[in-house]
Amino acid sequence: MSRQDFEQDWVPYRDALMSRWPQLSDSDLEDADGSTAELAKLIAAHEGTSPGEAQQALHEFLGGPMPADAYADPTHDDAAVRESEGYIPAGEDALADDRRFGDDDRDDNPVGRDR
Repeated sequence: MSRQDFEQDWVPYRDALMSRWPQLSDSDLEDADGSTAELAKLIAAHEGTSPGEAQQALHEFLGGPMPADAYADPTHDDAAVRESEGYIPAGEDALADDRRFGDDDRDDNPVGRDR
């Protein structure tokens, strides 16, 4: 995950942030509105740490894996499609004929019938 992703659209990160820093409220996040500096100040005030320490913790958090809610956001669809090739085994063609894996050679059953 990147700070740029967070600054552009922080809403999908809401639940992950509130899990990491349970003392944050929705209004805190709305007040910060994607600004990591403002959010760090709020975290520091709640935790009683310095803004620098809070900002470092926030940057470490944002440097980790993207929360599932944020990854599933439609704005990340293109990136998800590009990364999906990592799940295809070596030598496998993504567009290969997959008849051996399913029932492509059989007619569909009429609705409501077993045969």
